[in-house]
Amino acid sequence: MPCLNDCSQVGICSFNDTCICSPCYTGNSCEINTNVIQFSLTFTMQWDIRQASLHSNFNTPGIIYTTIIALMLFMAVINNIVCLQTFLLQDIRLTNCGMLQIFYCISGLIAIVGMQLRMLTMLIFDELIQAYPYRYAACNIIPVIVILMGTVCMWLSSILIIEFVLLECFNLSLYRSRRFSVISSIICLLLTIGTHMHEIIARHPLPDPMHPDSYSCTFAYPLPLDIIDKILRVCHIIIPLGIQFIGSICILISITRRTLLVRDRYDYCQVFISEFIKRKHFFVPQLFIILSNLPHLILHLKDPCEDAPDIPLLRIHVAFNILVYLPPSMTFFIYIFPSKSYMHKFEKTFLGRLFKRIFQRNKEKKPYEWNQLIMIYRTKFITLVSHTKQTIKTNILC
Repeated sequence: MPCLNDCSQVGICSFNDTCICSPCYTGNSCEINTNVIQFSLTFTMQWDIRQASLHSNFNTPGIIYTTIIALMLFMAVINNIVCLQTFLLQDIRLTNCGMLQIFYCISGLIAIVGMQLRMLTMLIFDELIQAYPYRYAACNIIPVIVILMGTVCMWLSSILIIEFVLLECFNLSLYRSRRFSVISSIICLLLTIGTHMHEIIARHPLPDPMHPDSYSCTFAYPLPLDIIDKILRVCHIIIPLGIQFIGSICILISITRRTLLVRDRYDYCQVFISEFIKRKHFFVPQLFIILSNLPHLILHLKDPCEDAPDIPLLRIHVAFNILVYLPPSMTFFIYIFPSKSYMHKFEKTFLGRLFKRIFQRNKEKKPYEWNQLIMIYRTKFITLVSHTKQTIKTNILC
């Protein structure tokens, strides 16, 4: 392997005229980047699937990844349809909170559908179609839309907690003008698109390290743009999470102080905990979003180089990346289920009435089935006892 130029500035030319590559780089001149952080989520899965297929005919990672993404799509469709039916009710959609939650559901649904679409194209068409328009759409458009909508969800949840702060701490009207939610959502969308535009324009698919004749969704930016990209990615996680954490604390402190003042109590910690449990609908979404995004952030900040040949680390990366998209897939459980008022509104929707009817029917069936089961086992027990008595009498007479 001849040393070419300066070994792509990421390797050292050895005495035998070969390149000694830095971690996360390979190739004759260290030109191939194997850093998982710069892989798209689907290509990271594809790498794992291909590695597994080399060692076994039964591709376990492929089945697991396909099942997980399919389940997430199913959950996202059900959850977001249920939530949209609830949030579109007049009492809710007339509020800023309702508008922000509607935008959140739509963005989350687009993100999960895009992820599933990219998964299907990766499994079926990537090895069959090498045309440039397909590669550009599969690597530059669909993954960027998924990332874009995921980021929009993060910022919308942050704007939502700001709205909660305005309502709880500054006593603004719940049914004031919806201008705040509409303008802030448009600004959020435009800023997110602007900070991800370089991913569409500057991304260039690189040769696949495992299949040199094909291309992979691995992207190497020029150095200044690479630094900017890393800063933007971290900011899109840290700033929304920080807003949600600080906003939640502010709301909880405000509620606790008001409760202490009104009820003339002095047990601050006990009231703090009891109000957290009582007003869980304020904090469950934020807590769930923070816990879903924190592992991915910590992994990236801890180790800027995650080498793809390290399969355990690669799978941890995939798991934490999928975890980021879990909140948009479970909107019903984080926004409606913890709230008594939202659950009451949900019961008035078509799906709410349908679910209620099904559960009531099951409740009515269960006591009947239970009583029937008791009667069957009671009859069997009586039969067994009488048979045993008859057997004992027969033995005694004999």
